[in-house]
Amino acid sequence: MSPATPRHAAAIPSKRELLILLGIYLAGFTVLAIKPYDRWDWAMENFFPVSMLLATLIAYRHYKFTRLSYYLIFVYLFVQSYGGHYTYALAPPFNWLRDEFHLSRNHYDRVAHFMLGFLMAIPIREILLQFVTASRRWMAFITASIVLAIGAFYEFIEWWSSLLVSPELGNAFLGTQGDIWDSHWDMLLALIGAILALAVFMKLHDRQLCVYQESKQSPR
Repeated sequence: MSPATPRHAAAIPSKRELLILLGIYLAGFTVLAIKPYDRWDWAMENFFPVSMLLATLIAYRHYKFTRLSYYLIFVYLFVQSYGGHYTYALAPPFNWLRDEFHLSRNHYDRVAHFMLGFLMAIPIREILLQFVTASRRWMAFITASIVLAIGAFYEFIEWWSSLLVSPELGNAFLGTQGDIWDSHWDMLLALIGAILALAVFMKLHDRQLCVYQESKQSPR
């Protein structure tokens, strides 16, 4: 099958499409970099999305993700950069939701950790499929386990940050908002997000991967 067929185009984004996504994110990043609530917290929160973006750009020459994975990564970059501008404990409109519905806290931090699993499970699965041979069920289990491990490691980073930097910055980065079970909730929500993403997207992801592999084997 020729790489230029519509079926291939539905699975793999063009360079132009990726440049548009990159341009949108960089524009959003620039806006969110203007007068953040706390500049040091902004820098810490954006270390991860910027590192992820750089890794994706560097890897592009050697490996191209499916369209689904690129779009999920794109959305997750915004999730983190948005939280970095306001801090995860103060991000709107979740303050309004907290006050309007008499909630115990601003829940953007909860949403962001859920999105870690929901938006990154498929790209992680795609990377695993390059190196691991396993059944679909085992691959789903391994993917969810890695998401849970990443969520746990992120909690370690938040803990270490609170110990190594000023208490005020550490508290902003942690975003616990007085909840002693915050880390447990964050890890659980990342796991739930990963399980849901695999249930929703796995068949579509498999179809896109199949087309991608066919295109690489087709003569150009």
